[in-house]
Amino acid sequence: MANTLADHNKIVEVSKNFRDYLIPLDHPRLHPNNRDARTHGKGVLGNEQIFLTPVARGWLENYQKPYHGFTADGKVEQGLWRADPQAKGPTAAMVDAASNLLSVATVQEKKSFQYEVNAKEWRSWSNPEVSIFCERSTQYGANLSQVIVVDSGVRIEDMQMPTRDAVHDLLKASLSPEGYAKVWTAMLTNAFLGELTTLKNVMNTDSYHFCLFGEPAADKPWGFNVFGHHLCLNVFSLNGEVVIGPLFVGAEPNIIDDGPDKGTLMLKKEEEAGLALMKSFSSEQQQKATIQGDIDDIEGNTMPSGRFNKADLRGLGGAHQDNRVIPYEGLCAKEMTSSQRQAVLDIVGIFNEILPTETKKLFLKRVEAYLDKTYFAWIGPVNDETPFYYRVHSPIVMDEFDHHNGVWLANALPKKYHIHTIQRLPNRGDYGTALYDEWREKEGIKDGEKK
Repeated sequence: MANTLADHNKIVEVSKNFRDYLIPLDHPRLHPNNRDARTHGKGVLGNEQIFLTPVARGWLENYQKPYHGFTADGKVEQGLWRADPQAKGPTAAMVDAASNLLSVATVQEKKSFQYEVNAKEWRSWSNPEVSIFCERSTQYGANLSQVIVVDSGVRIEDMQMPTRDAVHDLLKASLSPEGYAKVWTAMLTNAFLGELTTLKNVMNTDSYHFCLFGEPAADKPWGFNVFGHHLCLNVFSLNGEVVIGPLFVGAEPNIIDDGPDKGTLMLKKEEEAGLALMKSFSSEQQQKATIQGDIDDIEGNTMPSGRFNKADLRGLGGAHQDNRVIPYEGLCAKEMTSSQRQAVLDIVGIFNEILPTETKKLFLKRVEAYLDKTYFAWIGPVNDETPFYYRVHSPIVMDEFDHHNGVWLANALPKKYHIHTIQRLPNRGDYGTALYDEWREKEGIKDGEKK
C-alpha cells in the first residue's frame, strides 16, 4: 500500500504538513468509503499486488511455529526474569475490573474473547487495520484463508456498550493515568485518520480486538491484550507483577489538527529523547551508534539481509516476530558518560510511562541492572528536520522508534508525522512468559497439565 516514489516527487510539499500528502477523497483507494473492516480486509488480503498480502503470509507462518522468544543469538538467557515478592502492581484493582468485565459481558462475548492463560492467541496481535481474519475462516474462500492475519477475541466495536466500558475500566486499572491517556490518544488519532480518509468504519476508536487470558486472580497468572491499527498492548499479571510487552504504539499522522481534539500530539517525547541522546554523543560515539541502513530506503536495499520488511521497515520487533534473533548493535552504554547512560534509562522510562508507578520502578530497576549490556543504535542524519530510526536494546528490553513512509498518506519516503514505536521484552519476557514458566515450576505443573 506504500506510494511510489514517482508519485511522491509530483507532490509539492509547501509546509512540512501531513495535509500536503492527503490522498484525494475521490481516489479509488478510499472507495467504497462505507465499507467495514471485514470488507476492507478481504480487499487488501485478497490482492497479491498489495505489499501486506505476502507479509501477512509470512506472519501466519511465524504464528504457526512454537514460541521460543526474542533473543540476541537464538539462545534464551536464563534467570533474567524472576518474580519479585515485593512487586506492588495494581493486581487487586485489575482483578476487580476484569471480574466486572466478565459479569457484564454476554455469554457469547465471553465465549469469544476468553482463552486459557497460555493460549497461542496471545501472539495473534498485529498492527494493520486488516487483522480481522484467521486461518480457520472459510467465509471468503480457501485462497484468502491461506494468507490472512489471525482473528482472535472480540472487536470492541462489536461489543455491547457495558462490555466496551468495562474494557476501558480494565485498561485504566492496569495502566498509569499517563498510560491510559496514551492508549486513548492512539485510539483518537486512529479515528482522526478514519475521518481524513472517510473510512470511519475501518478506523475508529473502537476498531480493536480484545482477548482475556486465564481466570483473573491476584495469586495466579492471567492477562489480556488489545490490538488494532497503531495500538497493540499485551498485559500479564501475577502476584503483584504487571508485564506489558509486546507493546506497539504508532500514529499516521501523529497530530490531530482539527475538530474537538485539535492540538493532540503523539510520540513527541520519544522522538525528542532519542534525538537529544544522539546529539549528545561525540563524533566517535555517533559513528559507533550508527548502523547500516538509509532512512529513505523503503525497499530494504541498504539493510543487512533479513533485517527489513515492508510492514515494519527498520523495526525489528513488530507483529509475529516473537522468535526473531537480533544481535546487539551500536554504541554500548559502557562507552557512555554518566549523563548519557541516564538518558538511555530515561528513554526506556518514556516508553514505559504506560506502566503503573510501582511497576515502572521495578521494571527500570531490572533494566538498569543490565545497563552495561545495553546498546543504542541509530539510522539517519542527526538534525532537527530529517526522519530517523533508533533502538535501545538489552537483555531485558528492546525499544524502537521509526519514522515511516505513507500508508494512508501519499508520501513514499519517511516523514516525521508517521511514527511507529515498538517494545519487546527479550528472553521470554514478552507476554510474561518467563514469569509464567517460573510459576509453573514452583507449582510443580508439568508440560501439558493445566492449573
